[in-house]
Amino acid sequence: METLRRSDIFIVSGEGFCSSIDYQVLTLLYQPIIGDSAFTLYLILMNLMDRQSLISEEYFHSDLESLLNRKLELIEQDRYKLEAIGLLVTFFAGDNFTYEIKLPLSARGFINDGILGQYLISSITKKRFKKILKIFKINRPNKKQKYNISKAFNEVFPAINNQENIYEGNLISGEKNRLISLSKYDFNWRLFIDSLPSDLIQMDSLTEAIKRKVESLSYVYGLDELQMKDVLIKSLDEFNNVNIVNLSRNARYEFESDTQTSNENKTIEKPIDKNISKDPVEFFKTVSPIQLLEEMGEGMVSTADLRIVERLIDEVGLDPTVVNVLLAYVAKTKDGVLPGYAYFQKVGNSWKRNQINSVEIAMDYVKHLSLMRNNKKYNQGKTNKPNDVEIDWLDEYIKNMD
Repeated sequence: METLRRSDIFIVSGEGFCSSIDYQVLTLLYQPIIGDSAFTLYLILMNLMDRQSLISEEYFHSDLESLLNRKLELIEQDRYKLEAIGLLVTFFAGDNFTYEIKLPLSARGFINDGILGQYLISSITKKRFKKILKIFKINRPNKKQKYNISKAFNEVFPAINNQENIYEGNLISGEKNRLISLSKYDFNWRLFIDSLPSDLIQMDSLTEAIKRKVESLSYVYGLDELQMKDVLIKSLDEFNNVNIVNLSRNARYEFESDTQTSNENKTIEKPIDKNISKDPVEFFKTVSPIQLLEEMGEGMVSTADLRIVERLIDEVGLDPTVVNVLLAYVAKTKDGVLPGYAYFQKVGNSWKRNQINSVEIAMDYVKHLSLMRNNKKYNQGKTNKPNDVEIDWLDEYIKNMD
C-alpha cells in the first residue's frame, strides 16, 4: 500500500457507541498509554458514525486533518496506536479505507489483560495506578444490611505465588466477581493443548483467566478446539503472550469466516439437533447461543448478537444459561428485534442485582414480570385479571425443532 494521501476516502463503522463508563475507561486507562491525540482521533471517528446504522458517510482524509488540526502523517501514527491497543481495525481496498471502531474493555478486563495493566503502570507510575483503580472500585455493601458477594471472587481468583497481583475484580462494569464456569460445555482441553506448538506458547502463560476466555469464546461462537488453537496463535503479541483483546476479536473473525464458508458451500439443510430437550428449563440449559439465535432469526446469526452474548457473560457476569433466557425474553418483548448491547447491559445488570443466577430462577422471574405487565393492563381497563402466567412464547422456538 502506498503512503496515505489526503485525497484517500474512508468510512467508519462500529459495533456501538460508548457509554459513560466506557468514556471513563478510555480517559483514565487507555488515554495515558495512547496519548491525547490518538484519544481524540478515536472520539472523532466514533462520532462520525450514524447512530442508527453505525456507518458513516464517505470522508476524505483531508477532512480528518481539518477536524483534528494535525498533519496526516501524525494522524496515521495515532491510528497505529489505536490499532495496536485494540480500539480500531483498518481495512483497505483500492483507495478506500474502512475504520472499524471497537468498544473499550471494561475496567476489570483492561487490568486483567496483564499487558495493558503493565503499560499503564509504566506510563503513570504504580502510585497513580492504584489511585485510579479506586475510582472504578465498587463500594462494598454494609455487611449488616446486605449480603457480601466478594467472597465468590476470592474463591475463583486465588492468590498467585511469586507474582505481583494486579488483577482487580470489584471494578465498575456490573461484572460478576468470579469467572463464569461453563460446566455444561464440553471443551476438550487435552486436544486443544496438544495442538498448540510448544515452541510458540509456554503452558504457564495460559492463565486461568485466559483458559476461561478460550472456553467462553468457543461456547459463544461455536468454535471447536482446533479453531480456537488458530485463534489463540493469531492473538499472540511480539513476546508470544496472549492478548485477550485480540483473542476475542479473532474469535469473531473466525466465526464470520466459518459462516461465510458454510453459506457458500450450503447444499442441504442443516440437520436438526435431536438432543435438545423440549422441556423449557432443559432447553435453555442445553441450547447454545448460536442455536437459539438461529431459531429466533430464521437461521441467521450475526456477529454483533453473539458479541452481546459474550459481553453479557464476561462483563455483566450472567450465567450462560441465564443469558439464553434473557435473549429469548427480550426478543419476545421486542417483537423479534434484538436491541443493542446498551439495552442488554441495563437489563442484565438488573437481573444480576436480583440474583438471577439459574434458568429456574430466570423463568420464575420472567413469569413475575409478565404477571406485573398483565396486571398493569388490567388496571388500565382489562376485565379479567389473570391469576397466573404461562410462558408460551418458547413454544414457537421449540416447535421448529420437531
